Amino acid sequence: METQQSKIGLVVIIILIAGGVYWYSQNSSVHNPTLDVKTDTSIKATTVQVGTFYDGKDGYSLSIPSGNSSTCIWTYTGGSAAIPYSETTYARSATEKHTIYSYDYYDWKVSCVDDFSNQYVGVFPKAQ
Repeated sequence: METQQSKIGLVVIIILIAGGVYWYSQNSSVHNPTLDVKTDTSIKATTVQVGTFYDGKDGYSLSIPSGNSSTCIWTYTGGSAAIPYSETTYARSATEKHTIYSYDYYDWKVSCVDDFSNQYVGVFPKAQ
């Protein structure tokens, strides 16, 4: 009789442990909705005009109209294999311009963000 009671007690303990493990696995992971990947999200970006200049070399420049500081990523292709490149410029004040020398590259694109998380896309002048 004692062995049957100990077997029943052991089965109850195993069931409780299994139930506890299952409950813990279902409730222990913290769900963070900010980490969910959304594939149909669009980001609003304001367009800014990219200007040209010449100071011994051809170049492009733009100003970000908001924020105290901003970062721009310029992408372009160059060379006979049309290799993609990128350069990053930083403006540490609202009056500082982002400038980059154009050399002989093409397919320019620029995207920027200011310190308030406002996003911008540069519009390049038409090629002459």
